[in-house]
Amino acid sequence: MLKKISIYQIGLLPLALIAGPLIAEILLLLTFINFLYLFFSEKKSFIFNEKILKVFFIFWIYIVIISFFSVEKFISLKSSFFYIRFGLYTLSIIYFLNSISNSIETIYRIYKYTLIFVILDSLYQIFIGQDIFGMKPNNDDLMRISGPFGDKFILGSFLQKILPVFIYLILKIKKNNDKIKISDFLILILSVVLIYRSGDRSALGLIFIFSFIFFLINRSLRINIIKIFILFLIFSILLTIQNPKIFERTFSDTIGQFKGKYYENFLEKDVNETKFNFMIFSFHHQTHYSTAVRMFLNKPIFGHGPKSFRIKCKDFEFKPKNNIKNSFGEIKQSYGCSTHPHNTYLQLLAETGIIGFSFIFYFFIYLTYKILNLIKNNDKKYIYNSLMIGIFINLWPIIPTGNFFNNWLSMIYFIPISFYLYEIKKN
Repeated sequence: MLKKISIYQIGLLPLALIAGPLIAEILLLLTFINFLYLFFSEKKSFIFNEKILKVFFIFWIYIVIISFFSVEKFISLKSSFFYIRFGLYTLSIIYFLNSISNSIETIYRIYKYTLIFVILDSLYQIFIGQDIFGMKPNNDDLMRISGPFGDKFILGSFLQKILPVFIYLILKIKKNNDKIKISDFLILILSVVLIYRSGDRSALGLIFIFSFIFFLINRSLRINIIKIFILFLIFSILLTIQNPKIFERTFSDTIGQFKGKYYENFLEKDVNETKFNFMIFSFHHQTHYSTAVRMFLNKPIFGHGPKSFRIKCKDFEFKPKNNIKNSFGEIKQSYGCSTHPHNTYLQLLAETGIIGFSFIFYFFIYLTYKILNLIKNNDKKYIYNSLMIGIFINLWPIIPTGNFFNNWLSMIYFIPISFYLYEIKKN
């Protein structure tokens, strides 16, 4: 009975993440408690043998140790010490997936209805201006939509990170991978369309990278992928006609920000920090990145401690020689401080040094090697291809990202990892 309940809890995790990180934490905690009870009863220690999990626990020990040397020990320790729970949650998920024979079918159905809810709620917001609960995104022109996430613009990121898992579930329950239900096909199309309509440019870029790699690897599914892309273009054009602001944000603003839009004065030679004639993604992204680089160079081996960027960034901000105005008439003495540097690898370099960075970067290189092998030997019908690619793009280095130590982001990162390790163990 406990095992069946836990399978439902695992399936409900994406829905819990929509409700908020606290609900998801409670759900995962209950799953872990069930795991502990059953684990000590059955003593199945084989799940601890996976090498990737062993490396994770070494990484956890490392970030806990360097937290003691952080400028704000409590903040760093609070983040690093409890980070172990994501490894324990992963162990729990692997255990229950192995314990119930029809677990994948159950989880697939829950994921499917969760995505249908998100799609319908978001479409309602696009055309009505608010979602079915009355929540409105924090912009009057609906340039960005948030769906059921209220004032948080994480709809695109959520769909981009969940879709690889859903694709895995679709393929897992099919004996013939060439046949996909029309309902699943429609969910995939509308999900990608909503990533575009959400205004999340990073999520859109990552789902395109995912699709391209998936296309290269899975020869038997290429016709389906092409159909999805064509229908994505058609629906996206219709939504762009309905609200041209989304095209402005996704393309015009993106190109403009690379050229220094709103911050053209900062490209002048006497105040140009990078000496480039362009901005790295945008002025704010660029200043965050340069602050993180200066923090890294100050403590290159061990870094300043997890979640220390928000505190130490003030000491490493970009301070122009002259008072420069942006297009809004704003003048600041310094630029480049935030809660995190908006790039996973630069955050790891600044906060955990080259050692902490090496753990995650090595995992990325390992996945790169595996994916290149799959491209070389394509059409082998590895059902967990989408999981591997999903993890790979979550670790893609050249793109703005969220806070690596953020609870919500960490939970959604570990979902495909859990299923991936389950497949490796099974096969």
